[in-house]
Amino acid sequence: MGYGGGMDEKLNRQRWLTAGLQALAEGGPDALRIMPIAEQLQVTKGSFYWHFKNLDDYRTAVLDEWERHYTGEAIASLDHDRIEPGEKLRTWIVGATYADLRLERAVRSWSLHNPTVTAVRKRVDAERIGFLVKLLCGVGWPPADARTLGEWAYCAWLGYSTLDEVEFNDQQLKLILSRLMPDPA
Repeated sequence: MGYGGGMDEKLNRQRWLTAGLQALAEGGPDALRIMPIAEQLQVTKGSFYWHFKNLDDYRTAVLDEWERHYTGEAIASLDHDRIEPGEKLRTWIVGATYADLRLERAVRSWSLHNPTVTAVRKRVDAERIGFLVKLLCGVGWPPADARTLGEWAYCAWLGYSTLDEVEFNDQQLKLILSRLMPDPA
């Protein structure tokens, strides 16, 4: 099995991206270096260059993978009619609360010094807020109220993501979710 393409090539590229996300979460953007990740993956530096032109190309691909997996796929997993609107909202909020937030913090920190990362982060924020607003409309909030609550909830989550010592239990999450549900008319 050489580098001829097919599934092995796709899997190897995915391994590089997954390892990059892990390195980014653990050490920030400076941890996105070829040799340490190659050693972790037990592959050669040549493997890196088979999949990526250079380190900038790799960093861009890792950032794209963060956006695709932690926003696009997360939204797609809930954005269908088979799940009741209140359950979608609960799943989104609980999932965000229990996520490993080190990667989120690393991307946000990286975005402070890199305009390309800032642009991606802003796009991700807008997409996540838009989806949260859609979920809030789905449970019965008028659009303007859903926008206000969605933006507020996202801002609260961003603050939560920076605090390692704060964790919500099931009862606290139930209270938070009850506040995001409109009063029955």
